[in-house]
This record gives sequence, C-alpha cells and structure tokens, in this order.
Amino acid sequence: MPTDFGNGISIPLIKDKTGNINNMDNYRAITLLPVISKLFEMVILSISNNLLFIDSLQIGFKDKVGCVDAIFTLKSTINCFADR
Repeated sequence: MPTDFGNGISIPLIKDKTGNINNMDNYRAITLLPVISKLFEMVILSISNNLLFIDSLQIGFKDKVGCVDAIFTLKSTINCFADR
C-alpha cells in the first residue's frame, strides 16, 4: 500500500461554539484522507468481507448500534450485580 494513502489533513472542529474557543478541550479533530485510499479500503473490504467475523457481543463499529446501547448494557450489568 502506498504511504500516501495514510497521509491526511487534520482539521480542528470546535465542539461548543458558545464555549471558550481558546480552550484546547473544546476542540476535536477530523482527518481528511485521500479519496483513493477510501476507494481502496472499500475494494479490499468487499473482497474479504466473507472472511471477517464480528462477535455478536461487540458493540463498536456495527450498523444500528452505538454508544447509547453500550451505556445501556453497562448500566444493566451493573444493576444486575448490585441487586444480587
């Protein structure tokens, strides 16, 4: 894979526009990558998709599952052990 595929431009985005713009904690970064690297990634994924396996207990990087689901699972587990 060419090394340029991993090169990107990081752009700082402000989290809270009404907050302190001089505070570093008020920013998050996104990285813009070359389109060709994303195309390469999609081709490799389509070729090897049948070889990849995601555990049913995994929450991250799955369609229609997010942080809210993870928090609910964690709270439910804690409550279950706390009640016992």
